[in-house]
Amino acid sequence: MLALLALIYVAGSIDRAVPSVIVEPLKAEFGLSDGQLGFVTGFAYSIPYALAVLPAGWLIDRFHRRVLLSAAAAIWSVLTMAGAAAQNFLTLVLARMGVGVTEAPASPGSLSLIGDLFPKERRTTAISLYYAGTATGQMITFLVGGWLLLQFSWRTLFFVAGVPGIILALLLFFTCREPKRGQYDEGEAKPPVSYRLAFRAIMDSKSLRHAIVGNMLSTGVSYAFLVWTISFLVRIHGVSHEYAAIIVGLCVGLMMMVGSVVTGIFTDRHARGNAARIAQVPALGTSIGAVIGIAMCLMPSLTGALVMFGLFAFFMGINTGPGYTTIVTMTGSNMRGSILSIAKIASVLIGNGGLAFFTGAASDLIGGPESIRWALMLTVFFLFWASFHFTKASRASAHEQAD
Repeated sequence: MLALLALIYVAGSIDRAVPSVIVEPLKAEFGLSDGQLGFVTGFAYSIPYALAVLPAGWLIDRFHRRVLLSAAAAIWSVLTMAGAAAQNFLTLVLARMGVGVTEAPASPGSLSLIGDLFPKERRTTAISLYYAGTATGQMITFLVGGWLLLQFSWRTLFFVAGVPGIILALLLFFTCREPKRGQYDEGEAKPPVSYRLAFRAIMDSKSLRHAIVGNMLSTGVSYAFLVWTISFLVRIHGVSHEYAAIIVGLCVGLMMMVGSVVTGIFTDRHARGNAARIAQVPALGTSIGAVIGIAMCLMPSLTGALVMFGLFAFFMGINTGPGYTTIVTMTGSNMRGSILSIAKIASVLIGNGGLAFFTGAASDLIGGPESIRWALMLTVFFLFWASFHFTKASRASAHEQAD
């Protein structure tokens, strides 16, 4: 089941990342500004996602997650294919909105399942393997997308991207069984709670609040870099759009995947299920990643920028798995779907959507041929803020455990 969940996440990552590969062709065909591009790659997906994720979390805590995820994956794959028919900015936005709505159950539902498939001493490895799907999906998107752009139009990418999700949805539905809820939690299983009680649990836990904010900022910066690095390479270093997509695919895919897998194993050995020690990993990773990201933006040569970008992708892989594991470990199985949905709203709407849009809007505001360089560098500084919150989450969790 973990393998299928990871592959579905790969398919979702591909569907989510397709607009990032074709930023420059979209700009040319529809005459879009950087702000509009930031909207279609960010808010067009994240706002509908945010509106749908709370109902999705309610369903996750009450119904068969396997059935829910299978249906969602099939529908969002069809809607991704519909993007190939977009004739203007509005129809493209509508297609992306549909993808956002139907992807809402994916990550919270999968993390809820993983929490019941693995004991807490092994969860970081499992969740890091799951989130390695992000890197794999991005690598496939940029490598295959770059090759397809050399052969066909940007519309072909949307159509090809939707096919795997339909096949995987059928496999999940027909080959897997729903695990028992809370089988690795201490004490008796509790009934699911309302969103009011789930939100109160977040407000009552200082460690959980800081973990959610830290994760929101970290994933937001990572997504903004995914959206805008191709434009950075094209505009600042003169790389062709097609080859920039292939370069980004290799850097993000390989380095982020290695960072995610290695860190999952290390974190489980280091923390042994202790939430305070798990949070220490992204606290350090985000601060180092911020320094590397700034260096990448300032590098005068293409070679130096690519080396820094590869290292940056490695540290983004380090942060994602432990960041989400911190939240899962701090949450009971009876409210895991609800709290993860709240965390995903923050991550997708404020983090991904907000920071992708912030980068594009900042580039428009700064102006000039190198505006994207300075806009990306401003975005990197949010990683220092993320490090602060992960550090506070670790310390607060240690105090809560001591009490």
